[in-house]
Amino acid sequence: MHGIGVVDEAGRLRLLGTAVAGAAFALVLTMLVTSSFWTATPQLLVSVGLPAALLGAGIAGWLQLRSWRAAGGYEQVVMVERWVTERRVPAEVPAEIWVPRLQAQAEQQVGGWGKIVLCVFWTAMTWSMRDQHGTVITLLLLGLWVGLGLWSALWVIPRARVARDMLRQGVVAHD
Repeated sequence: MHGIGVVDEAGRLRLLGTAVAGAAFALVLTMLVTSSFWTATPQLLVSVGLPAALLGAGIAGWLQLRSWRAAGGYEQVVMVERWVTERRVPAEVPAEIWVPRLQAQAEQQVGGWGKIVLCVFWTAMTWSMRDQHGTVITLLLLGLWVGLGLWSALWVIPRARVARDMLRQGVVAHD
């Protein structure tokens, strides 16, 4: 894949998970919107929901590949993730390499908090419309919002904080 490099088994699983999440989001969103106008039936699910899910999977996969490409390739993303997990950057890596990559990781904290705020509003909105959309769609949406919020709270924000702390310590150590 051009600009992405070699993707290992973990990367392929991540890409698959991203596609599944994109499909789920598109399916639930499509069924939510269409159920406002028509009764949700198996025919509607197959004729409208399934194509939307396929489109959502494709878009999510494309966005993941684009993200890896923008970060310098899959190998570079894994390398930065390893630095954050180990809470250290190897001494042989020059500052002009590790500083911008850790800054990009640290900046994800703002996006993580934004997702949590949106999830709170979307959860409240979904719950307020539970009579209109029925139990199944309400539960699917609530699961989607809670999952997105938990992902941000348990993965994105903590890793961004570690990257920010590493930058602070690295800048102090290198001055």
